[in-house]
Amino acid sequence: MRQNNLNILSILEEHGAFLDGHFCLPSGQHSQLYIYARGIMTHPHIAQKVARAMSSKFSKSADIILAPAPETSVIAQEVARVRGARAVFAEQNDKDVMVLKRNFIIKSGESVLIVDDVAVTGKKIESAISLVKKYGGRIVGVSVIVDRSSGYLDITVPLRALVSFPLKCYPSDNCPLCKSKIPLTEHV
Repeated sequence: MRQNNLNILSILEEHGAFLDGHFCLPSGQHSQLYIYARGIMTHPHIAQKVARAMSSKFSKSADIILAPAPETSVIAQEVARVRGARAVFAEQNDKDVMVLKRNFIIKSGESVLIVDDVAVTGKKIESAISLVKKYGGRIVGVSVIVDRSSGYLDITVPLRALVSFPLKCYPSDNCPLCKSKIPLTEHV
């Protein structure tokens, strides 16, 4: 697949994806900066460009493009459109376990590309990998818009990002923003 010269940082900045404040991230860690990458998916012409760039990170074909959450299903849909694949998304059940619902299926032997917006701790990605393996699927890899993990992800499949943007994160019990009595920011 041809290489795409998409300037993802400029697109994210132009569309207000960088939020400054005091955030409690889904991982429970705190950060002064939040990246709302999936917000750019509200612009279909941009979503198409981002999807092409994400897809180009993997040359192997994929039968299914899997979003690890409903919130990232638009990204999965657009990458699936580029690749001519099926798009599905996973959800958390009442026991906080990632599952497929809504008649989504992964058949044994099908190849799956996992697509997400931002990689931080890898917990969601690891759950998606386990889900695919549970159904007997073969994982092509993981494609993300932004890798915030600072290279600390310990996953067993290739992860490729459009951009790496490490952020300083703090455990909630040792957060300088909390110690400075900066209130948590409500975010999207």
